[in-house]
Amino acid sequence: MSRSRIVWCALLLTAFGAAEPVDLLRLHTIRLGGGLPPVWSAIPVRRQRSPTATVLDSAGTRFVRIAGTGSAGWFVNRLDAPEAPSTMRLAVSWRVLVAPAGADLRAAATDDAALRVFVVFATQGIFERTPRTLFYTSGTGEPSGYSRPSFQSRTLHVIRLEPDAASTAWVETVLDPFSDYQRIWGGTPRAVVAVGLMQDTEQTGGTAIADVRALSWRSRR
Repeated sequence: MSRSRIVWCALLLTAFGAAEPVDLLRLHTIRLGGGLPPVWSAIPVRRQRSPTATVLDSAGTRFVRIAGTGSAGWFVNRLDAPEAPSTMRLAVSWRVLVAPAGADLRAAATDDAALRVFVVFATQGIFERTPRTLFYTSGTGEPSGYSRPSFQSRTLHVIRLEPDAASTAWVETVLDPFSDYQRIWGGTPRAVVAVGLMQDTEQTGGTAIADVRALSWRSRR
């Protein structure tokens, strides 16, 4: 086969082929009852006690359970290779078993959530210290489609996950962070340098339990 034909075939595969999903959780690499794999870092928020993350199994399917009371913490996967603006989307399989009582994303004093799936974009310039970050957040009664800048910074933006956290069934959600970036901040999206999971209940002091069984980059096609 000629070189030009090989290049043409590669272009066709890129244009019409679906890329293999990229598993970001890697739960198969860790023992049951343990925490998230070493590629993940646990970081408490503002000296708060961090929620726990435990790998469990149900009918042969692994998931990570994040649980806490009056706590707040990040679980961060800093990507080895940043995901450049593309047609890739973020697929999440999740459920909320217990939402923090009294939580409401619409007020700073009650801004708690059983689960936040966050996407961190690369910073730009030496003076930009806070990276633009999307927080896809489980809700407890806010209107469908609720979205707002964070109470902490306009470089952070909250988007409510659908459906409401009152449902305890598994939910399959496909997020489009690059399109959301353009909609919220405009311009060309930056590369994604980290993804993660978060739970915070320090405002209400309530208890929260959330499970995630899949978190992966997937082709739009």
